[in-house]
Amino acid sequence: MATPAELDFTQPAATPAPDRRAQAGALLGATLHWAPVWAPLVFLGQLVFLGLLPARAESQRLDRAELEVEQRAEALSAEQRELAEQARMLSDDMFQERVRRSLVAPGTPPLTLERARKP
Repeated sequence: MATPAELDFTQPAATPAPDRRAQAGALLGATLHWAPVWAPLVFLGQLVFLGLLPARAESQRLDRAELEVEQRAEALSAEQRELAEQARMLSDDMFQERVRRSLVAPGTPPLTLERARKP
């Protein structure tokens, strides 16, 4: 035994190198042990990145498109009401007679749909 003032130059006992098969077995065992944790996490990751995020982006795109379609539909509806009113006025016998008289009278401007609407 060495005294505290002396240095010990003896070689420590060599530890055997770990076997690669034992390491692989330990790694496989740890992986299988944690499989109930990482398998649902992988599934959840796929669900989020491959399902939820694209669906959310598509939902936002459709919301923007919905506003555009509603605006177009309102404009078309207003145009349809305008054309229906013009068709009603043009088919009215009284209006046709007023237009005919305005075309015959030399001093008055011809009667148009816009002028006919004004009181």
